[in-house]
Amino acid sequence: MKEQIFYQFLVVMMLLSSSQIQGERCDDIGIEFLRGCPDIIDKELPTPPRPSQDCCTLVRIIGMKCICEVINKRIEAVIDMQKLVNVAAACGSPLAPGSHCGSYLVPGGMVRHHHG
Repeated sequence: MKEQIFYQFLVVMMLLSSSQIQGERCDDIGIEFLRGCPDIIDKELPTPPRPSQDCCTLVRIIGMKCICEVINKRIEAVIDMQKLVNVAAACGSPLAPGSHCGSYLVPGGMVRHHHG
């Protein structure tokens, strides 16, 4: 089990070193997060009490901004966005209330209904 985790970490480090250019699209590394934390965000699986250390490491390395950029309708269909928000908070990278992650509006904060 440990070897697999270490391998995942290496993959992340490789991806990071290959995308040193600022403003690089983060599709691939964002997807790594989804691969690295499947049980915690999957709609079908029972949620563990807290994200694994490795999952949080991915959150820290990749950053929620990048992870949210990767989330499209197809991904939103299979993951539980509220769980994702919980993971972000549990890993110390909470999403700002009222901000968007994919097309999901992060709940909380002041809800203003100003149109135009």
